[in-house]
Amino acid sequence: MKRLVAPVALRVWVATSAAIFTLGSCKSRTTEVVVFHASSLSAVLGDAAEAFQKQNRQVRIRLEPSGSQVAVRKVTELGMRADVVAVADAALIDKMMIPSHAAWNAVFATNEIIVAHKDHSKWTDQIATQNWPEVLTRDGVRLGRADPDTAPIGYQTLMVWQLAESSGIYGPAAARLGPRLMAQCSKDHVVHDEAELLALLESRAIDYAFMFRSTAEDHHLKILALPPEINLSRQDQAAHYKSAQVEVRMKQGQGSTRIAGGPVSYGLTIPTQAPSMDLAARFVAFLFGDSGHRLFERRGFHPVSPAQCVSCAALPAQLHSLVTFPTSPVSSPTSATMP
Repeated sequence: MKRLVAPVALRVWVATSAAIFTLGSCKSRTTEVVVFHASSLSAVLGDAAEAFQKQNRQVRIRLEPSGSQVAVRKVTELGMRADVVAVADAALIDKMMIPSHAAWNAVFATNEIIVAHKDHSKWTDQIATQNWPEVLTRDGVRLGRADPDTAPIGYQTLMVWQLAESSGIYGPAAARLGPRLMAQCSKDHVVHDEAELLALLESRAIDYAFMFRSTAEDHHLKILALPPEINLSRQDQAAHYKSAQVEVRMKQGQGSTRIAGGPVSYGLTIPTQAPSMDLAARFVAFLFGDSGHRLFERRGFHPVSPAQCVSCAALPAQLHSLVTFPTSPVSSPTSATMP
């Protein structure tokens, strides 16, 4: 009986080794698609990644959220490889990636700016569409905002303040509104992206924040809607939004760039050096299709259907039927370099 021990042990070892080798081989065949994206897209892209991976078992979608400018700079300044870059201001792709790092840009969703708050927020039961400038500038109100140099919600917030001040809607309460709201934001409450802003609000470190409606709905925050004249949501207000302008540092080591206001428009591209370009195009096709649109709607976005190709050179063939090539595409903030 003792003679059987070695052969049995050997067979067990061989079987175990074969199983490990098989698992390792399966793992090695999995292809990763890396997505650098705006923090406000985290939830919906997580949904999309899960659905796409169920249909494509050998693909793993790796999501890396940040402020939109940071997402772009990781490619353009740090030389990091990404298969998809998706941002909360489509103009960033045109201004920072094309033509050196990308060849096309598609607008795929829109959003709007709202004032988010919670039960702990001071004056939460008194704030309203008509009086928010007065409430937010009261003593003791803690306001948070994102850095304009790292995330579009940062400069879009400042644009909303400018538009509110110049609109005439709020009368004397809006006089010097921008500087007064800025004074309500302590240094510790100016953060890199919307995810950090959300964390401040949910941890009760601040009382109010200007955020995207989709994020506020997704996290069940109290929402104060703003008039379309100032909330950056309407295409028919695009010319009016341009009156708001903010200086932003778009690239490390360079001077400021003046960003003019426009409707919130999300854009994406596949960088020219994407490691998995074909799979990236398949994932983008999923986002632009009916299943993707339903996911975006469920998370509070307004999908642009079909997506609109702003710059269209080298657009992957599998996306041609899912986009339009309008002469007047969905507007987004534009920029001009300052001296």
